[in-house]
Amino acid sequence: MENTINRNRQSGIGTVLNWSRDNTSVLLLVFMILLGTALTDGFLTIDNFINLFRRVSVNGILAVGFSLVLLVDGFDLSLGGTLSVCAVLLLGLQHSIGMPLAMVAAILTGAAFGALNGLLMKITRGGSGEAFLITLGTQLIGFSVALTYTKGYDLVGLNDEWYAQIGQGTFMGIPVAALIWFAIMIFTQIMLKKTAWGRSLLMTGGNKKAAYLSGIDVNKIKFIAFTLAGITAAVGAVILTSRTTAASPRSGVDADFDAAIAAIIGGNSVEGGKGGMVQVFIGVTIYGLITNILNLLGVDSVVQYIVKGGILVLAIALDKLKRR
Repeated sequence: MENTINRNRQSGIGTVLNWSRDNTSVLLLVFMILLGTALTDGFLTIDNFINLFRRVSVNGILAVGFSLVLLVDGFDLSLGGTLSVCAVLLLGLQHSIGMPLAMVAAILTGAAFGALNGLLMKITRGGSGEAFLITLGTQLIGFSVALTYTKGYDLVGLNDEWYAQIGQGTFMGIPVAALIWFAIMIFTQIMLKKTAWGRSLLMTGGNKKAAYLSGIDVNKIKFIAFTLAGITAAVGAVILTSRTTAASPRSGVDADFDAAIAAIIGGNSVEGGKGGMVQVFIGVTIYGLITNILNLLGVDSVVQYIVKGGILVLAIALDKLKRR
C-alpha cells in the first residue's frame, strides 16, 4: 500500500515537472504579470494593456513571419532591413502615386525580399545556418537601399488622415493595429493546422528527409515561408509608419532581433517543426511585458539590451532541454 502511494506521488510529481518543462512560456507569462503588478502601480490597468498591445503589434506581425521561417528550420535576419525599405517607400511614394498604391508597392517589395531569401535557400538547399548568413546579407541590402532612397534623411508626414488610423485608431476600445495582428495570427494558425500546406510546412521543419520521401516539395515550402515572412515585414511597416507618421532608413533596426526573441521565447522551436501562433502570442506578450516593466521602472536602455539578450539565450537553452 505504501509503495503504491509512493509510486502515485512520484508519478504526480513527474507529471507536474513534465508539464512545467513543456509550458515554460506560460509560466513565464504568469510570472511577468505577477512581477509587473508587484513592482509598479500603473501596470495592471486596462489603459496600460491597451497601450501594450498597440506597441507590440508590429513585433507581433513580424514574429508571425519569423515563426513561419523557424518552423521550416530556417532563420530570418532580413526582416528589419525589409521593414526599413517598405517604410521609406510608403512615405516616399505617397506624394507621387497616392497611399493606396504606395501600400501595394510596399507589400510587393516585402514579398520580393522574402522571395529572394527563398530563392537563395532553394539554390543552396541549406538549413538554418545557411539561412542565417543569407538573410544577414539581404538585411544589409535592405538597409542600404533604404539609406540610398532617402539619402540618409528621415521622411515625415502623411497625406491621408485615414492611414494614421491603422496605427493609432481603435475599434471597440481595441487598437486597430492589434486587431490586424490578431487576424493575421488566427488566419495563419488555421492554415498551419487545417490545410495540407500547413501540415507540409510543419513536416518540412520537423523531419526534412521524411517530408522529401513523402513527396513534399521541401524547397517550395521554404520558398513560400520566406516570402510570407517578407510580406509580414511590409505589413509591419504599414502599421509602424501610420502610428509614428514618419519613416527612417533605420526604422527596422533590431526588429528582426525582437521578432526572434518573441517567437522563440513563446515556444517555437529553433530546430523547426514545432510551434504555432499560440506560441507567437505568448512570446510577443511576454516580451512586451518585459519591456513595459523595464520602462515603468526607468531601467536604462543599455541594461534592457542585456536583459533581452539573456532572455533569448535562456529561451534557446530551454528549447534544447525540451528536445531531450
